[in-house]
Amino acid sequence: MIGSGLKKFAVENGLRVAKGVAYGNLRGFAATLSEGSGYKQIVITTKFADPNKLQELQAAVNQKNIAREYRVQRLDFGVDGIRIVFGDTVGTMKKIAAFVDWFFPMLHVYGVQGAELCGECGGQLTGGCWKLINGVAYHMHESCAEHVRGQIASDNESRKLESEGSYVTGLFGALLGAAIGAVVWALVLNAGYVASLVGLLIGWLAEKGYNLLKGKQSKGKVVILAVAVVLGVVMGTFAADVMTLVQLINETEGMMLTYGDIPQFLLMLLQEDAEYAAAVATNIGMGLLFAGLGVFALLRKTGAEVADQKFVDLD
Repeated sequence: MIGSGLKKFAVENGLRVAKGVAYGNLRGFAATLSEGSGYKQIVITTKFADPNKLQELQAAVNQKNIAREYRVQRLDFGVDGIRIVFGDTVGTMKKIAAFVDWFFPMLHVYGVQGAELCGECGGQLTGGCWKLINGVAYHMHESCAEHVRGQIASDNESRKLESEGSYVTGLFGALLGAAIGAVVWALVLNAGYVASLVGLLIGWLAEKGYNLLKGKQSKGKVVILAVAVVLGVVMGTFAADVMTLVQLINETEGMMLTYGDIPQFLLMLLQEDAEYAAAVATNIGMGLLFAGLGVFALLRKTGAEVADQKFVDLD
């Protein structure tokens, strides 16, 4: 969804708001405005007929410190458009408006394709239609839009048919990777730390194990990785206590507790020692929090990789 700032900007510039984005002809170019956690962005769907002009445009942009002046975090020129990402803090909308006033006239100067041409075939548009493809609005001929719709549907179906592998082997690989990460987690806990970096390691190892054992590349992968990360944190938390007890057994003469008694002893502590149970719950909770922070980007990336392409009618 987009907030009130982008909606107001959209209305002032003759754009429409639908499906969680603002879109339309912005200063002569097909643009999509959207936002997320900590950022706002503008995507211009266009093509570059002359590579030399594109290089000149990039050189002109590089002459200004756009990060300092307009809070631009990224400006990417791709084969089918331009993506501008702004850091979202107080006053960002004024920065966006100023950037649009400076940048969009340059697009005309350097011959960038405008909204009057089809985003698919590049031909002249009379009327045309707007379609949302993977969250970005495109202005196209109706016939071109139907061609793209069919192509996306075919690609999605082909990807599903070609997706080999098994959730069973993937789950085993993910759990194996998470178990290795759990050992590192236990060592870190015994050293008195809880780190999001270790959570990221558990997620990375879980995905590596999933892929090595040829897990199915589909939506279920994200669920399996999330479960593996949670189990990795839990296993690592108890493994830290196991290491502590093993060390205690080795260093204490006449210790009645044996290695084989450790699982039952920990279970008894959980049931009868409220202080220990609370400490375990705290460690697991903190572990999941930091692990979540560490692997959130990884899971989002994985989700994007296995998701279907989306084609939505805007008008």
